[in-house]
Amino acid sequence: MNEAFLQYVWQYQLFDMEELCTTAGDPLQIVTPGMLNRDAGPDFKGAVIRIGDIVWAGDVEIHVRSSDWYRHHHEDDEKYKMVTLHVVYEHDREVERMPGELYPTFEIRGRVMPDMYERYQELVGTLDQMPCQSFLSEISLLTMRGQLECVLMERLLRKQSQVRGTVSQCHGDWQEALYRHLAVGFGMKTNADAFELLAKSLPYKIVSRHTESVLQVQALVFGQAGMLEAAQGDDHYRMLKAEYDYLRYKYQLTPIATYHWNLLRLRPSNFPCIRLSQFATLLYEIPDLWSELTHRSDMAYWWRRFAVSADAYWERHYHFNKVTAMHRVALGETSIALLFINTVIPVLFSYWHFQGDEEKMELALDMLGEIPFEDNRVTRRFATTAFPHEHASDSQALIELYTRYCQPRRCLECAIGDCIVKSTKNT
Repeated sequence: MNEAFLQYVWQYQLFDMEELCTTAGDPLQIVTPGMLNRDAGPDFKGAVIRIGDIVWAGDVEIHVRSSDWYRHHHEDDEKYKMVTLHVVYEHDREVERMPGELYPTFEIRGRVMPDMYERYQELVGTLDQMPCQSFLSEISLLTMRGQLECVLMERLLRKQSQVRGTVSQCHGDWQEALYRHLAVGFGMKTNADAFELLAKSLPYKIVSRHTESVLQVQALVFGQAGMLEAAQGDDHYRMLKAEYDYLRYKYQLTPIATYHWNLLRLRPSNFPCIRLSQFATLLYEIPDLWSELTHRSDMAYWWRRFAVSADAYWERHYHFNKVTAMHRVALGETSIALLFINTVIPVLFSYWHFQGDEEKMELALDMLGEIPFEDNRVTRRFATTAFPHEHASDSQALIELYTRYCQPRRCLECAIGDCIVKSTKNT
């Protein structure tokens, strides 16, 4: 027996409710079990319990054994003074509120269906990375869809806190925040930190003053990335360096150090210079990106708008001054999808949530529904199961489900796991 299961049983009152009484023999009635508390302190807050003829309002603490109260040192913690009922699986000792006064205790052993606990152990004890995989034939598509909608919202709200942190750093400037998040997106995982440093060192308000000149935007981006520090180079390099040196002096800019850029274990299309040029091209081609995004949510339109290419110079280069064979330098469909999934849509969702516009929040969610299902090591686990896997809304929800529920075995907090455990009531 473990506390997580006991908390679940108490929360949903999944035990024999006939003739309840405390270990002292007093009649017990649970008016309301309280709300599960995920912070420090008792497990349930705001419970209402009738013991004998007295109604108590307070907290409920759950333990496997009564003695766990002392093993966890609750007797020295003021947060537990409002406990009105101690719920335990096994009552192995009395617990004192103060000398001569005991906490009312309810022993739940013998009232929980053994099959339910066995089902729970089978679920969380499996070696499968998805605990519910062998039970999915019992779960309706409606239940799966409902859980995926919940975890997708959880994922977006969690990302919202990151976005709002960036907005706060940008003193409430959402366009600047979007610019920083886009930079991180262009860096992918390998160079996300370097791109973030670049964006912080080059405020968008400076870039926006030069969006009529693609040369100047490219010069600002490459210069601040620390890529134009060498004294000599080919014609294209010298042209960018001359432009950057002027802008650097004008705005008193300090480039980031080149050691921030990771060049190892990268596919050629992800080399920093290619990504930097694509980023600069996007800034040049859509100078008022924030305004456009907040007025148009058609993904087909944005798919075309984000299909930018690096400067033609990079078709024969991966690094400055080193000629290579011809190669593609357009931003690929997978990269565009990831930029919207991980950057644009979370920022838009956060903005509309901040504005309290639920209709626009739904439009942001609809954009996810227009992006193909992601193919990665997590989503592949679900591709052969009964879980929906039609578009990016599904893949994002499944990633959240797997990382936040399946891996840590939080099955009792998942609607799917809940159905599996509770199904023993009908067997």
